[in-house]
Amino acid sequence: MRSMKKRLQKKLDLLGYRINAKTVIMFKFISSIILFFLLLFVSKVGYVLAPIITIIYYFLVEYLFIDLAIYKRGIRLEEEALEFFNVFALSLKGGRNVKKAIQISTDIVDSELSLEFRKVLRDLKVGKSLEEALMLLESRIPSDRINNILINIREANRFGNDISDSIEKQLSLINEKNEKNIIKRYKVVPLYLTIISISFTFIMLSVLIILSMIL
Repeated sequence: MRSMKKRLQKKLDLLGYRINAKTVIMFKFISSIILFFLLLFVSKVGYVLAPIITIIYYFLVEYLFIDLAIYKRGIRLEEEALEFFNVFALSLKGGRNVKKAIQISTDIVDSELSLEFRKVLRDLKVGKSLEEALMLLESRIPSDRINNILINIREANRFGNDISDSIEKQLSLINEKNEKNIIKRYKVVPLYLTIISISFTFIMLSVLIILSMIL
């Protein structure tokens, strides 16, 4: 139970939500019970459908509402990273330190990623070091590319080395990935439609077969 809560909490952190994993687990459990009894009493074949649909719902809800949301958020943040880190890199080249470059970037850029960096500035105000604040930020970002940039920023703050070239390289990789994602979306849509059509047909046939066997 503890390991499940810890695993789920890491996922919720990647969504940027301040929600306790215990709350989500309780919601899944209670909603599954409600769904089970609803199907059991509403449908004539509820005793067959209720356990099957409830089990599918219980395991599918985390994938649909958490895992997919994390994936989409990672893509969205990487798209926003191009603008944010370009401003950040220019600020560093202008002679600003890391903290000042973050302040300038959050003032200029209005995005979800910028909001995450504002949390870094708030953490600094309450006494956390920049190293700690950036490590907390990494735990909220579902993107390896962006986290690589954050690691470089921490090293730059620690050792004072120039990271402009490193940031530009990571942004180039993010840009290439974004372009591939766009192409992939156009290719995947027909496949999704085919899978959905086949799945729907299979489910309908299964329900009809079960009903014919019972009735």
